[in-house]
Amino acid sequence: MKNKKYFSPASLLPIFLILLLSGCIERQPIRGLAVNAIFSDRVLTDDLVTRLRVKYITTASFQPFDSDLRVVAVASWQDKILFREDLEPETPPLKWQASRVYEVEKYLYFPAIIDPFNPGMASGLKVEFRIVLENGSGNETITLYSRKIKLLPRPADSPDVVFLEGWEKVSRLPAGSGLPLSEYWTRERAVCLLKNTGRPAILMIKGRNYSGQVTVSLYLDEGLFDEFSLAPGEFRKIYPLGPFPMASDPELRLTIAVDKTIPLNKVYPDSMENSPVGLKIEKVYFR
Repeated sequence: MKNKKYFSPASLLPIFLILLLSGCIERQPIRGLAVNAIFSDRVLTDDLVTRLRVKYITTASFQPFDSDLRVVAVASWQDKILFREDLEPETPPLKWQASRVYEVEKYLYFPAIIDPFNPGMASGLKVEFRIVLENGSGNETITLYSRKIKLLPRPADSPDVVFLEGWEKVSRLPAGSGLPLSEYWTRERAVCLLKNTGRPAILMIKGRNYSGQVTVSLYLDEGLFDEFSLAPGEFRKIYPLGPFPMASDPELRLTIAVDKTIPLNKVYPDSMENSPVGLKIEKVYFR
């Protein structure tokens, strides 16, 4: 996140007009406030981690808010929410002042929603993307920014992640609506294989911790590159990595290690399995 910047009203006016005429910014329902949003990827697909950079621009006519609000980014297709992410800069909206520019950058993940075997989805989908202000309960929202995004299918040559040793594949039947038939859990130490494309890439690990406080260590080819503590609940870690020399590293080994495991039937009492498991991993992304 970046700190606020102060500009004189006269210096802000040319920036505001250029962005407005370019189509990157739109007139807002809140007087004196405009929002500029740019994705780092020119072509957006499903199953994609991309970086979003947002500028909240206030002019001299902006009136500070009199209640506590938060900024949220929402992407949806039909009635399905693809993501919902906090998008606040370092300075919260309640403290915004006139003639300022507040900036924030965040990685967002568009999940895999396009069926490559469905002819009706072959050309992609139109997704609604919004940046909204909402109160603490989320009942009242004000749309600050809205646009339709063309989401193309993930490229057919996108590298896959191969799960090697140290994983527990758990079948859950019957699966509820939208849930996978199988789940992947780490044991004390789980390894997967990442294809080295020779280009900079984004690594995302998304999952859930069902035990108490646990320490997680991440290794890439035996080298420790992050270690952190997780409380119970969902988690997501995103890392920009590389590039790595292809000649010496055609494939990369990612190891996820935990200092604590629990029996599987402590998570699922209806299960007869008591294998020790660490984290439930919902997605390992490397692209």
